[in-house]
Amino acid sequence: MKRTFNDPRIKSLSVKKRCAMRCPFLREAQVKFCRASAYRKMIVRLAEQPDNERCSSREYINCSAAKQHLEDRPSIDHCPFLHESLVQYCTAAAVTKYIPYTESVLSQCGTESHKYCELYHTLAQPQESTTEMEIANGNGSHYQNTVEDVKIPHHLFFSPNHMWMDIGIDGVCHIGVDAFMMKVLGPIDEITFITNKGYQRPTVSFSIRGVDLQFVFPMQMNITRANTYLRTNPEKINADPYTVGWLFETTETKFKNMNEQPNGLITGQLVHPWMVKEMNRMTSLAHKISSQPDMHGAILMADGGCFQTGLAQRLTREELLQLYNDFFSPLALWNLQL
Repeated sequence: MKRTFNDPRIKSLSVKKRCAMRCPFLREAQVKFCRASAYRKMIVRLAEQPDNERCSSREYINCSAAKQHLEDRPSIDHCPFLHESLVQYCTAAAVTKYIPYTESVLSQCGTESHKYCELYHTLAQPQESTTEMEIANGNGSHYQNTVEDVKIPHHLFFSPNHMWMDIGIDGVCHIGVDAFMMKVLGPIDEITFITNKGYQRPTVSFSIRGVDLQFVFPMQMNITRANTYLRTNPEKINADPYTVGWLFETTETKFKNMNEQPNGLITGQLVHPWMVKEMNRMTSLAHKISSQPDMHGAILMADGGCFQTGLAQRLTREELLQLYNDFFSPLALWNLQL
């Protein structure tokens, strides 16, 4: 089912569905800590915990940390440096880290963006079953389709140069490159984010065997952050370009035109025939390149079949640039004939 920026289902989202956007591993707790201590150690307040411990009684006057800041005759019956707060934490993380509730807006755990967390994917394995959000959106039965071994999730919008956009129900969008591009390019040596924040077209550069290739999403977006984790772990984008391999997170709030539709993008039933055509076009290019005579004048005859994974790794610099210009450059729309 198609989603757009001005989808009324997004605007009328109920509180119940908004709660469903939270990560299932997110938990909340009430903690207490000492503001007079040199470092902050948060202690979870438990139901069976007695209320008359030292910090909550007049015994606090014997605390060495409190003595440094107290008057000789304190008048209150509990430590003035005892502070309580509501926090959030992840039960999937190996080390528990408490995040103050006031800072939770900066976290992706309470939004639909948790779908792009590596821990969530490792433990929840949402690809193996229909997700709650897909049920909420009416996309119940089939999460994704395939052409040869290339996955094509049907809920995404694809650009002609093989980048994708996921529009979240909470208005947050994610941008990445598709599995077709990763099958063609193979391992990436280095990733450079050319745009990081602000209202502009998301742009990233991949370095492959010493050749830098720029990939530009055709729509201007309000970029809030880039997945800089990929700089040190570029293999993640090959392993799963639709989840942990995402590139940019954007919002719709600063769109110049709130009624703007993702025109020029491919989605729904158009994706499968487009991908079949792209696979055939790439295979034809691979056959054309392999039919060129080598340094000894010999010609390798094509015997049909699909192009090999990592085709770009076997090309010369000139052949790689030709492939990029035909399929992945910002002008790839000119080569698209639906």
